[in-house]
Amino acid sequence: MRRTSETGAGQGFTLTELMVVMGLIAMLISLLLPVMGKTRAAARSAVCLSNLRQMGTTWSMYLSESKGRLPDYVWSTPFAPDVSWRGYWLGILDNYKVRGDSLLCPSADEPIPYMQPNKGFGNVSYAWTGKFLAPGTSAKFSTTIYRDSSYGYNKYLTAGGGFGPNGRATHITAVRPLCEVPVFLDAVFADFSPIPASAVSTPAPPPNLRFQNIPLGAPDHWRFLIARHGRGINIFFADGSARWVPLEETYMLTWKTDWNKVRLTLPNS
Repeated sequence: MRRTSETGAGQGFTLTELMVVMGLIAMLISLLLPVMGKTRAAARSAVCLSNLRQMGTTWSMYLSESKGRLPDYVWSTPFAPDVSWRGYWLGILDNYKVRGDSLLCPSADEPIPYMQPNKGFGNVSYAWTGKFLAPGTSAKFSTTIYRDSSYGYNKYLTAGGGFGPNGRATHITAVRPLCEVPVFLDAVFADFSPIPASAVSTPAPPPNLRFQNIPLGAPDHWRFLIARHGRGINIFFADGSARWVPLEETYMLTWKTDWNKVRLTLPNS
């Protein structure tokens, strides 16, 4: 029963009124939380695309200065660690001061704290790290100096790596159509050469889209089939554009000159 003052004015709430107010607040929170979650996810994706564009701009600057010559694939030089550390795409970006947070997607901005069967690999929520790799590579200079990133590079896009009539072209002029060729993208490791589809078979899908509990020696294309931004990833293309691409559509892009396009069938999660 509501208490009244000497003037008869009502004070406080009855238990029923309080429960109604609390119910309304709970309902508003339940309505707002999904919206807030989508807003945060959209903001993280926007920052990720910005990172990729910055990386792509640097890659384009490198091509301009190298007269269109594609980067060389230089991953491991244990007896001359400076060579691999300063070369390949990681070294190229570092030479232009693109490093640190610029190489980390906000949806996977912490290096993985444990070692997977595939050493150094990240997953949908963690960046890959050079910490668990051998020194003398592009990702690890020494026991104390290494790189972390949430992104990977299309290894076919190297000198002699897969473009041109014989797949051995060394210059960007052989790469086309530029708007379909991935350069940098969300990934669980530094690079990959996706397994091409054939006329009779499609590359096997991963067991999940989180890169969790993946066995040693997993196929290269599993490295970017991760549901990091919804059911898709962000990609920077050779024409200078960057956009979100559904995972099922990643094989509809042009990874190298003789690429067979196919729509993938993937697990639900």
